Amino acid sequence: MAKKYLKEWNNELNICIRCAYCFEGCPVFKVTGWETDTARGKTILAYGVVSGELEPSQYIADKLFQCTYCRDCSERCSANVSVVDILAAARADLVEAGFASDTHKGMAKNVKETGNIFGDKEIKAPTQQGDVPVFIGCQYLARPNQTKMYLKILEKLGVKPLIKDEICCGYPLHALGFRKEFEEHKKKFLELYPEKDIVALCPTCAAYIHEEYGKNVKHITQAILEHLPEKNLGLKATYHDPCDLSRVMGITEEPREILKKLGVEIIEMPQNRKTSQCCGGGGGILMSDVNLSDDIASLRIKQAIATGAPLLITPCPTCEQVLKKAAAVMKEKGNGSIQVKNLNDIVWKALKS
Repeated sequence: MAKKYLKEWNNELNICIRCAYCFEGCPVFKVTGWETDTARGKTILAYGVVSGELEPSQYIADKLFQCTYCRDCSERCSANVSVVDILAAARADLVEAGFASDTHKGMAKNVKETGNIFGDKEIKAPTQQGDVPVFIGCQYLARPNQTKMYLKILEKLGVKPLIKDEICCGYPLHALGFRKEFEEHKKKFLELYPEKDIVALCPTCAAYIHEEYGKNVKHITQAILEHLPEKNLGLKATYHDPCDLSRVMGITEEPREILKKLGVEIIEMPQNRKTSQCCGGGGGILMSDVNLSDDIASLRIKQAIATGAPLLITPCPTCEQVLKKAAAVMKEKGNGSIQVKNLNDIVWKALKS
């Protein structure tokens, strides 16, 4: 294996002091109990590969792809090891060495051929002229009713969205190691979006467009809060912070301010804001290991049910999807009940009242 990407992070791999602080927050480790599923375990494997002590294998590939990219480890790391960057580099080398899963290869093909991760040519953005460039993202494009709801919310608040015939933000290609495909895709994206300022609906798209392309990105919650009038829905709910929104973008208070403005009493889970527990939907796991994703989501739903709140609210479509599924399973087993809703549902309900 050439290790052309991973060798750039050789010095970073030596920074890890093997302290195990990363164990506590790792969602995969909480389910499996294997050290190789923690950030420490993964950096040891990556170091073994780049130093030549370990030969790349399917086992190593499986372990390095078994990560939700939640960045909880980076948040806790006293040595500030760039775990996600190391994993992204290792994955890129493994993909070029032929270790990509069929599921992930299918996703990369979908993005190249259709512009979205689902490979659905019928998924199209509702293009319109406007003043503010708004990026919808694959997950919301696959949920046209939610997309329309967000656009109606913006228009009702006096914002005129500019919607282009968009393509995927590119995050899945980069995160899952398809660097060559990503570089081609990146050129297309930047040609389509020369603007410096963008509003993004999806937390992951928002974080990635900001980090990778250097754009000034507002998440939709920030745009809504700027114009939102006060209402009184009289609801009680707990709030789930999406990983990319909280740990990458640092956006934790805006969604809560929206809910407070709408008369929603928030009952916090113990792990909230930058210590929020991952839903299990990121990093490619939802595509390649749905059972693991489900198990991680169940842990978060147990926390939500324990608050006593009847409702869990999140602004992320992927978080909503996996948590809603976990909540349904929990209810079916008689282990408690909680309703899961997207933040846009709550905002739209308030604006219509």
